[in-house]
Amino acid sequence: MAHFPPAFLDEVVARSDIVDIIARHVELKKSGSNLMGLCPFHHEKSPSFSVSPDKQLYYCFGCGQGGGAFQFLMEHDGYSFPEAVEYLAEKAGLEVPQDSERSPVDEARQKHAYDMLGRASHAMSRALDDEQGAKARAYLEQRGMPADIIRDYGLGYTPFGYGFMNKVFGNDARTNAQLEAVGLLFKGDHGYGDRFRDRLMFTIRDRRGRVVGFGGRVLGEGEPKYLNSPETDWFHKSDLLYGYSEHRDSIRKARQLVVVEGYMDVLGMAAHGLRIGLAPLGTAIGEGQIREIFRLCDSPVFSFDGDRAGRQAAWRALERMMPLLKSELTPRFLYLPEGEDPDSLLKAEGADAFQHRLDEDSTPVLETWLKGLKLLAGQGADGRARMAKKADTMLATMTDGYLRQAWRQEVEHATGITLQQARRRMSANPDASPDQKPPELNAIEERFMASLIQRPERIGHLPDLADSFFIDNAFISPLYSRAFSMKAEAEDDNTDIARQLAQEFPDSQTMISRWVNQATVQNIEFKSLLLDMEANDIRRRIKRGLSLAESIPAQTRLREIKKEQRILTEQLHETGA
Repeated sequence: MAHFPPAFLDEVVARSDIVDIIARHVELKKSGSNLMGLCPFHHEKSPSFSVSPDKQLYYCFGCGQGGGAFQFLMEHDGYSFPEAVEYLAEKAGLEVPQDSERSPVDEARQKHAYDMLGRASHAMSRALDDEQGAKARAYLEQRGMPADIIRDYGLGYTPFGYGFMNKVFGNDARTNAQLEAVGLLFKGDHGYGDRFRDRLMFTIRDRRGRVVGFGGRVLGEGEPKYLNSPETDWFHKSDLLYGYSEHRDSIRKARQLVVVEGYMDVLGMAAHGLRIGLAPLGTAIGEGQIREIFRLCDSPVFSFDGDRAGRQAAWRALERMMPLLKSELTPRFLYLPEGEDPDSLLKAEGADAFQHRLDEDSTPVLETWLKGLKLLAGQGADGRARMAKKADTMLATMTDGYLRQAWRQEVEHATGITLQQARRRMSANPDASPDQKPPELNAIEERFMASLIQRPERIGHLPDLADSFFIDNAFISPLYSRAFSMKAEAEDDNTDIARQLAQEFPDSQTMISRWVNQATVQNIEFKSLLLDMEANDIRRRIKRGLSLAESIPAQTRLREIKKEQRILTEQLHETGA
């Protein structure tokens, strides 16, 4: 992770104007010495969002969100901290200082990759306008896609056969390797070939609007019907939502969001003036994507086909959102008539009728859950027992204690059965709440966690005994364990584990950000911290009581740790660290 000198951060802030940054998304009006507007972080009818031009800070008196330029870019626009710093530095004409964690070579590679993906998108758009794109244009015309939608969303075409990307970029070995890295070529037995051929192309952008990948729809016969870019350093399918960067501001302004199943549904809604649709990229929606949806809108509508497949997709989405639900979130579910999708209904009925369906025909998440449980469980006493058992299991995943209690009462009323697991959890920890203040870490634990989050490759080299380091800390232990599994699942050391942890543990975002942006933990300090953590763990076990056979080697190990620490201390003095 990048570490920026405090003086540099101060200069970036001094040269940035938070009013310009926020005014792109919020209509601000003068109110005394400050500016006021509708909060972009929560739904409100009267302005409570205040921006201070003098202090360069914002604060919402309604929801409590506040901070400076970095925080707004992170919380509203989805930037990571380093990305926010670099964005503002570039606008201010400042050169970002380099450190050993992020080399100029890596930055140049990243910039070149985004440039290549952007050029590929333009080339696909040009191919759509050429004679060879006639079939794709005919399909778009038949689907009623106007020219402005085709242009604004970067629709394109990739010709039949091989060699299209090489015509755009060249055909040398280095270029082919780069095109493979960004997902535009694949390497087969006979060399490189175009991944997308004879397909209508959908440009996929990240939250900052950068092209990161593509989706391609086959024209005519062929499988698969839709083909996405492979996983790359820039394209992570489970983190992305189609239409996010294009629709983020209109969703916040309209205070409405509709989750649909595919690219054409998003575009069909946009073509009818409803730029409020988002879609996962061809797979079941994941928890991270749902978290992003709730960040944009607290009352999204999840729209699915009314057939069996649509109901199954809706149930999977509901299961994934259970841990994220809070009392202030009010998602709804809309089942469309069988054989229809948003695009076809909009063509047949128009935008007003579709809006009426969203408003009047969608059902609250609790009602959707209860109906789904009944369908799964079946009739009779056995069915009610199955319904209660399934509900008990699902409620155990909810983190909002009050909401869990309310839902438990509803399902107990519906089944006439007292749930066991949910009641045990409430009685065992009646004050459990996601808003509880996390326990403070001591200085060693704080730096140890920073050392792992800053350089996740260290996780793979920890000894087995490190598994128990935070066993008594109920707040840190799940996050610590999840970091281990993320490292094991990661394909390489470039996986942004800190970002993924912040997504999965939203209540720990501030703490994770603190670890990321602390002074870099060098390797020699990490070795010392690891010894300190081991020593503390041994003392914890001794305090709890060890047998004589266990105590002797434990005490011996403590003496060895002291010797190793002295050696490290001497090395630190020698290096001047």
